[in-house]
Amino acid sequence: MSKIKAAVVGAGLIAGKKHIPAFLRHKNKVELVALCDLNQDGARKLASQFGVPRVYSDLGEMIEKEKPDLVDICTPPKTHVRLAVEAMNRGCNVLIEKPMALTVAECDQIVEASKRNGVKVCVGHSDLFYYPFMEARELVKSGAIGEFRGMRIMLSTPTDYMTSREDHWAHKLPGGVIGESGPHIVYMTLAFINPIRKVSVDAMKVLDFPWSRYDDYRINLIGDKAISSVSLSYTTDQWAARLDILGERGILTLDLEGMYLVNSRRPKLSPVPVALSILSESGQIMQNLVSKGVRLAAGKYENTHDIIVSRFVDSIRDNTDSPVSAEEGREAVRVLNMIVDKLDADKPGSNGDRDLALGRASSPVA
Repeated sequence: MSKIKAAVVGAGLIAGKKHIPAFLRHKNKVELVALCDLNQDGARKLASQFGVPRVYSDLGEMIEKEKPDLVDICTPPKTHVRLAVEAMNRGCNVLIEKPMALTVAECDQIVEASKRNGVKVCVGHSDLFYYPFMEARELVKSGAIGEFRGMRIMLSTPTDYMTSREDHWAHKLPGGVIGESGPHIVYMTLAFINPIRKVSVDAMKVLDFPWSRYDDYRINLIGDKAISSVSLSYTTDQWAARLDILGERGILTLDLEGMYLVNSRRPKLSPVPVALSILSESGQIMQNLVSKGVRLAAGKYENTHDIIVSRFVDSIRDNTDSPVSAEEGREAVRVLNMIVDKLDADKPGSNGDRDLALGRASSPVA
């Protein structure tokens, strides 16, 4: 079967660190033919680094000459709708970095263009494809911890990644830096709680960077029968991505970066059951780490972008469902906008001042 031809739009950090390497690691089924960016110097440098054969500054010209099956959009979110719709109108399937777009109306344009042109969309909700997260979804689905009761997410992004950098594009997003990493907490929640009916938000500014509006958040995403409680921090030098998934008969604890999942059961607090649960949890962590080592040694370890690229290429080739549909991307943007709207309502002088003074904020589905 012939290879899928792919082209990347955007020569920034995410393209160089994640997307281009993922395409190259799957060169048995996809051929990366071109890179497109208005910054030609940066694009040529990146193309030379990875051996991408051709560089363009215009999307239309690139598609006309290269005829890619797949266009991967790795540009700032404000450009996504224009680039995605143009690529789809020219017959290309599109992979779009998160968030899919800035507004629900822009997402609707992407969904409509996909249907009109008969092409596929995949949104880069990469954290869904961590091995522990995929395993957790299967365990919850199978009833391994009983009925799902709720979840907690804690993300920490180091200050020097975005917050302290005045020129970082995330500061120009609605809501600021939360617009960059906020989609992760939304789409991970939607994997278990869907729809989200209401949000509550508390935000604080800790660090003295005037271009960054807030740098510490506590968010509740509220569904019909469960709540996801989220902590987002941009105030330390630490990376962290951890989840607790609560079931009626057990708790799944995930460290996405440590690549382990623990199924905890502690229905009694007497010494012996607690000690046995600790031994079990420690054993599970070691088993997970050994499994990761075996995958690495066998050359079978794939990071999240490897998996999403591979599955999207397969969906194009085999005419199967996209791993993350445009509709899923739209729902994540809708919920993220609920969070941003609540932050905006709590600006000084807004109608949300009284709630902010009381330390609470809530936004229902429109």
